[in-house]
Formats: sequence, C-alpha cells, structure tokens
Amino acid sequence: MARKVIDVRIVNAATAEQESFIKELSMELIHDVFPLYFSELDIQRFKKKGVLSLNNHYYQGTLKEAFQIMACLQMIHIILTKPSPHSDLSDQAIFEKNSKMLNDFGIYFPFAFSDFQKMTNKAFFGQRRLI
Repeated sequence: MARKVIDVRIVNAATAEQESFIKELSMELIHDVFPLYFSELDIQRFKKKGVLSLNNHYYQGTLKEAFQIMACLQMIHIILTKPSPHSDLSDQAIFEKNSKMLNDFGIYFPFAFSDFQKMTNKAFFGQRRLI
C-alpha cells in the first residue's frame, strides 16, 4: 500500500493593523507624493484605474507579504521625496525592484522611474500613456 505525503505549511497571517497601514501608505503616496509629479486630472485617472489598489488574486495575506509591501511602499516614498534630483542609478534600480515587487504582490503600480521626473513628466505631457 502506497503512502501519501502531505506537505503542510504554517504561515502567519498579516494583522488588520498591517493591512490598514498598507492602505495608509498607499493613500499617502497618492495624496502627498503624486501631486509633486502629476496633475490632479492624472491622479483622478490613476484612482479610477485602481493604481495602488490590492488585487487579492495575488496577495495571500501573509505576514511576510505585508512587511514586504510596506517596505516597498516606504522605499518608493523615500526615493520620490528625496531633495536631490532623480538621476542616481542606484535609486532607479531600487525603485524598479520595489515597483516590480508591488506588482508581483498584486498592487497595481504601472509606473517607471522616468515617470517621476520633475517638471518634465512624460505622463503629464502625454508622451507616455501610463493608463
């Protein structure tokens, strides 16, 4: 008689406070950081398209995911609010890595580092359609 092997994994779920903090960080990016780079009309379009909203199809709600999402959102916020120009290649690499991780976790973030260039924003001038 053959034995069946069952693989059981125990994971810790994200707390309600962590998920609330993820929403808070997302709103902070939309309301405090995006206005530095985009028009109000662009921001309203982003909201309608679900930018920075969570797709539960990919997000499993684990403690590890919650911490990674919070770290990604915080890192993007730090990079975009730095007083120095956004020409540092290490900033770009960190931004792209965190952007990819957010999308992998099911948070819609369709931006490239170049979309956040002060005064010459390509999305604002219609040269690149984000959405």
